[in-house]
Amino acid sequence: MQEEIATLSTLLDQYADDPDFVSAFARGLAIFQILSSSRKPLTISDISKITKFPRATVRRALYTLIQLGYVSQEERYYTLTSKILMLSHSFITSQPLPNAAQPILENITKEVDEASSMAVLTQNQIIYIARSSENTQRIMSNTLAIGSQLPAYCTSMGRVLLAALPKEKQREIILESKPKAYTENTIYTDVGLLQELEKVQKQGYAIIDQELEIGLCSIAVPVFDKSGKVIAAINISTHALRTSIDEMLDNFLPILQRSASLLKTFL
Repeated sequence: MQEEIATLSTLLDQYADDPDFVSAFARGLAIFQILSSSRKPLTISDISKITKFPRATVRRALYTLIQLGYVSQEERYYTLTSKILMLSHSFITSQPLPNAAQPILENITKEVDEASSMAVLTQNQIIYIARSSENTQRIMSNTLAIGSQLPAYCTSMGRVLLAALPKEKQREIILESKPKAYTENTIYTDVGLLQELEKVQKQGYAIIDQELEIGLCSIAVPVFDKSGKVIAAINISTHALRTSIDEMLDNFLPILQRSASLLKTFL
């Protein structure tokens, strides 16, 4: 986020005399980004310190976002409201990739009676862009939906997407993620993660065995476009008590590989 703010500051200086560049709008979007990336409510002082914007500028932007329904205020603290999901959902559902994936994910779910999802990489997070979990049992303690985000380093789809990147970029993202152990199974050291990503790249799939949450297991494969570039990942999630790792490899992996190949024909 600091890198993005630095880039914005450069742009604000660069276009300061451009009559067609709306600086106030750019600052408002920056404040919007700060709130969306924060895990806790922020004060005007917090945002001003991060962005280097005057407090008055921050206050006016927040006031505007409150009136539009995108921000809520409780005493000195500001957070985004659920209305933001309308923007992300509208964007995601208008894209060809999620539209092509949805019926394929639903078919996977019908075959294995487990949740199936598609995600893309955004900085050090994966964002869910399509998901089918109809008639399946809930696995995670937190409900996942289109627009949900999870750390890339400890998710099966995240590792598939990270494995497709150059080594230097992998290191950069891992460092940025500040990995931690969610469970006793979590691989979270730099060396361990880089070794795991190399393994994933060679074998063409990733398995997570209760690294993000006890009981949660998943297997993912990459989705390629016609040029051979990895553009997304799809997975199947299950509970450790229902399905063993060997069963995931025998039963889920071929279905995912077939589905990824089918998706490629639509892209």
